[in-house]
Amino acid sequence: MTRGRFLWAVCGAAVVAALTAGAALAQTHDKRTVFTFNGPIALPGVTLPAGDYLFRIVDTNTTRKVIQVLSGDGKTPYAMLHSIPDVRVEASHNPEVRFLETAKGNPSAVKTWWYPGERIGYEFIYPKDQARLLAKESTEPVLTTKVEAAKPETAELERITPKGDEVAVVAEPEPIVPAGIVLEGTLAGARTELPVTATRIPVFGLIGLLAVALAGGLRLWRVART
Repeated sequence: MTRGRFLWAVCGAAVVAALTAGAALAQTHDKRTVFTFNGPIALPGVTLPAGDYLFRIVDTNTTRKVIQVLSGDGKTPYAMLHSIPDVRVEASHNPEVRFLETAKGNPSAVKTWWYPGERIGYEFIYPKDQARLLAKESTEPVLTTKVEAAKPETAELERITPKGDEVAVVAEPEPIVPAGIVLEGTLAGARTELPVTATRIPVFGLIGLLAVALAGGLRLWRVART
């Protein structure tokens, strides 16, 4: 093999490795998680039977993130839900959903979804009529829109208390997690499909991989010439 062809082969191998890793990172933006529920669940505007359901983010550009819920295999869409940030003191190592309290015999109503290793979760905005019904059964306020049938992505928000009071919600910018708080999620607990969290660190790793591959190729080429 000539020097030129050898170097092209080494470069090609490094680029393929970089592209493969890059493709894996490109799949991490939607934080997809599959939950297995052993009973029916209520979500804003929809009630689903027991089973596997995939939660994923479809809009990452706004504070009120849009969450899509699909069948566990990702083939059947069931709901497009709006949410606001919900901050907890410590991040969970596992994917997690929290429920509103509901009357015995009624489906459990999902309040918030958290992705592993993150303190900021996604609290769902319920339609007002559904929120009123849930609030009557719950011991905590239910998030909804101030005006009936308003668009949740832009509407003023409020919480309906168990007593039926309507308390305004002041929309806040998405909270920033303080520097130094780094927790990694695991696959324990609920059955999940979790991508690796995308950061700039893997990009630098790919650059380093390419540099090492090129250096190794040159070293082998020099040895081959002697």
